Amino acid sequence: MFDVNKAIEAQENYTSEKKLPHFAPSSGVCYKCRQQIYAPIERGTYTSGITVERAGSKFVTGCPHCNYSYCD
Repeated sequence: MFDVNKAIEAQENYTSEKKLPHFAPSSGVCYKCRQQIYAPIERGTYTSGITVERAGSKFVTGCPHCNYSYCD
């Protein structure tokens, strides 16, 4: 499920609980491509973007759309 506000909150909670640095943009907008990382973009055979479930269970370190790293 894609939901920008819930995904932002889920990533904040995940990094806080795991005591990890929060690399993802606080607004969810990629610093490089300016796309919303928590929103889907159709890419022909697949969809890029970070779902609420993924944001709550994985450490976000880069953009799913342009692959820009937030931790380099």
